[in-house]
Amino acid sequence: MSAVYATRQESGLINMQRRMLALMPLLMLFYSSAHSQDDEWAMDDWGEEISEESAFTGFFEVALGARLSSDPVISSDKTLADLRAQVQWDKDFSRSSIEFTGDIYYDGVLDQTRVQIRELAWQGNLGALGDWGSKFDLKVGQQILTWGTGDYVFLNDLFPKDFQSFFAGRDDDYLKAPSLSAKVSGFFDWANIDFVVTPEFTPDNYINGDYFSFFSPIFGNNIAPGFNVKQAKSPEYALRIYKSINAVDYAFYAYKGFHKSPSAFNELGEPSFSELEVYGASAITTFASGLLNVEIAYYDSLEDQQGINPLISNSQTRYLVGYEQELVKNLTGSLQWYVERTSDYGRLQDNSFNPIFEPNENRTVLTQRLNYRALQQTLTLNLFNFYSTSDDDGYLKFNVDYSPVDQWKLSAGFNVFYGEEPYTFFNQFEDASNLFARFKYYY
Repeated sequence: MSAVYATRQESGLINMQRRMLALMPLLMLFYSSAHSQDDEWAMDDWGEEISEESAFTGFFEVALGARLSSDPVISSDKTLADLRAQVQWDKDFSRSSIEFTGDIYYDGVLDQTRVQIRELAWQGNLGALGDWGSKFDLKVGQQILTWGTGDYVFLNDLFPKDFQSFFAGRDDDYLKAPSLSAKVSGFFDWANIDFVVTPEFTPDNYINGDYFSFFSPIFGNNIAPGFNVKQAKSPEYALRIYKSINAVDYAFYAYKGFHKSPSAFNELGEPSFSELEVYGASAITTFASGLLNVEIAYYDSLEDQQGINPLISNSQTRYLVGYEQELVKNLTGSLQWYVERTSDYGRLQDNSFNPIFEPNENRTVLTQRLNYRALQQTLTLNLFNFYSTSDDDGYLKFNVDYSPVDQWKLSAGFNVFYGEEPYTFFNQFEDASNLFARFKYYY
């Protein structure tokens, strides 16, 4: 997990340019199809009629957050200090569209002005390529991708996340980070397919000490080095095959790339991203008065399949069972049971530099959510709790949103981390516990 955008703006722009070059063949396919004067590729063949209508929308936002207690290794008590403007624009054609969402904001915690392109993508059907092409849609460009059945828990969703924003109290929309990718979707009688290619590996915005400190097993306490890890240049591939059968939605997943956070170390002791393959499945259906979901994923740690290298994470099998239903009018509740089972655990303990700091062989987390709407849906209260029965620690997240009119919304809440031991997953962030408030004006 990471602080948001650890790289400098210049590095981010350079990386985006490189990835755009990698996607250039697909972009050129769209360009030639849309603009060629050759009859074979004329707009009429695409069935495209250019619409003159386009829309600009967006918002301005002020967001503030502060720690509930001081952090000995971070001098600032601020956890959130944003002045943000977002612009959204879309252009519709008869069979395709172009969408843009961009943010510019001042980050008062780091005293930096930042720009983030959250979406700049073309999406459309490939029917101009023939009958077989009509079965496929293509979306190419900067975009936010997600799949899986978990609520704040991600097994087969290996797309980048922004946990710094999540911990600090930004809107939940910012938990999902963008990537420059090409997504091909196929629709068939036997099943539907999504295949995503990301030409350059896009990691999570992992916690690196810029905003929140974290526990170091090497030093035996929390540190905040503000480090940046050189990311791999290799591509990522993600696949989903899904189908609904007798009111049950099934899905199968595959991923090839890297661990999304730098949990490994190289021979110099520097954090790094280790290679990873993931295979999984999920199902979701109605049950009793609510929705039941199950999901499983196997994380194959390609660089340490025997579990003997203490510098690289072992393989894991991850399980999730969840249930959600409306408890009374306007009050929805949900429960999840999540397990991470580490493979070759005995070898991990035998080779570990600090066995006491290693996670449990079966790390178990229970989650609970309560969501209540009142005042004709203008007031929303949301309480979400992670509690690890194996680590005896947890994370309580609460927020309230009030929007009596469409033009503005006021939000406030807190993030509280708790536990017994300083090295467990949630309790390492105890000093990151904070209060936050946001005001958003829509235009």
